[in-house]
Amino acid sequence: MQNRYTGDIGDFGKFLLLKHLFPHDTITTIWYLYPDETHNTDGSHTVEEGNVRLYRNCHTLDPLMSELFNTIHQENLRHVELFETYPVLRNGRYFKESIVGKGDEYRRGWLERALAFTEKNHSSVVCLDPDNGIEPASVAKLSYIKQSKYATYTEIEHFFVLECVQHLVIYQHFHRQCSHVAQMKEAKARFETLYQGRAVVTIIRHNPVQARFYILLSKPEYSLNTLSSLEELRYATKAFFSVLRGVNEY
Repeated sequence: MQNRYTGDIGDFGKFLLLKHLFPHDTITTIWYLYPDETHNTDGSHTVEEGNVRLYRNCHTLDPLMSELFNTIHQENLRHVELFETYPVLRNGRYFKESIVGKGDEYRRGWLERALAFTEKNHSSVVCLDPDNGIEPASVAKLSYIKQSKYATYTEIEHFFVLECVQHLVIYQHFHRQCSHVAQMKEAKARFETLYQGRAVVTIIRHNPVQARFYILLSKPEYSLNTLSSLEELRYATKAFFSVLRGVNEY
């Protein structure tokens, strides 16, 4: 996550997903906050009245959240703290410490503080929001700073095993090396192998404007009654979300 993305269609989709699936849970978002970059226009699809069609479609889905997003864009500076000033999640908690810091031990300490924050808030749902998603096989070739764009498998495991956590949601960016469907199926197969018998793995695609997907790890004893109606949420004439239920389905 970068502050410059605050209030865009990605945030709207993330919070819409969390509100729909977990209306009564305490939800902690771990921002994995990365310094703002300037080399592209990511974050420009903002949910505000000036983007007429996008705003209208979002407002139809969730009027209150759309209006809060519009209010956020009246501020002079985009920053994730605005989601606390204007609480889009009634039961939301946010760990906003920068993922980038000095020294090799910084990230280890960052993780310890994020875990403690989650436990302190007795969060049954945790959403990890790294800038690009989960670490790729080539992550070791990246600089220390660029590695901060990714959540590691070790970090995912640390959050999953917390006693208070029932569901773990992980943001994943689509790359350009293969199709979206292939990437989602690969992620489902990988996590079903890693968490065999420990988690039910669900892959959820955010469809409109800028596609991305989420990996949902649910401890088996906590079923989701709200998952079946997720695909009924409409953005204009199309489903806002699509669920991949098996590696041979989509």
